[in-house]
Amino acid sequence: MSYDTRLREARKRAGLTQEELGKLVGCAKTTITGYETGKSEPNMAILSKIMEALKVDANFIFQDEMREHYEYHATTEEMESLVKKYRLVDNSWKQVILNILDLATAASKEPKTIIKFPQRVPDRDESVEQDSNAIEFSDGATVKISEQPMAAGSGVYLGPESFTEYRVQDNELIRRTAFAVPVSGDSMEPKFHDGDIALVNFEPAEPGDIVVVTMDGLGYIKKLGNGVLLSLNKKYKPIPMKEDMRVNGKVIGILDPEWF
Repeated sequence: MSYDTRLREARKRAGLTQEELGKLVGCAKTTITGYETGKSEPNMAILSKIMEALKVDANFIFQDEMREHYEYHATTEEMESLVKKYRLVDNSWKQVILNILDLATAASKEPKTIIKFPQRVPDRDESVEQDSNAIEFSDGATVKISEQPMAAGSGVYLGPESFTEYRVQDNELIRRTAFAVPVSGDSMEPKFHDGDIALVNFEPAEPGDIVVVTMDGLGYIKKLGNGVLLSLNKKYKPIPMKEDMRVNGKVIGILDPEWF
């Protein structure tokens, strides 16, 4: 809420019209209207009279502006601490620091897909064979979910992959699953949506199957075509396959949230 809105709120709470407030502070009704619509700003002398007439202080009038200032402006102590450390590194590291800050700032402004995972399985001594199409456990079932999404869109950058096991309900589809990956983007709608968790195994894939692939360091969930990767959403164009493309698995379904 801006200061002009606070002025209007305080005036109404005091039970005064714009004309009555104007008479109390020595200005016209139109002047008060300008203050309350943000078209003009009162000088300190008039503002003091307004606050006295409305029985409010500057903390009330400018509370939102001050909150925004503290959220986006560093304190003197923060500035001294950060600048001193920044000046101690050489120019190459300074550029790295600036690049990281730019990336972090941009990422914080982007909408994020929030995926709720089931209960994590405790660490186990035994390992699961990666080349098996089925994972079975005596106490229910677990599924390995990638901590990185695959893109149902224009591609997601893939760094070192990491999988964590989560406990789910046991069923035939889960037993056929080798691993699972979160879906990011809308290119595979209406079948796959942003935030879905796709179930994948290592069965042979043929043209027409939905697959998880990596290419040029990017990960995709796409329909396998003849020489191209296809989207189900018609607004996306086919992506030509390249020599480095690797099919990581065949998508066999979606993890139902009720299995968590």
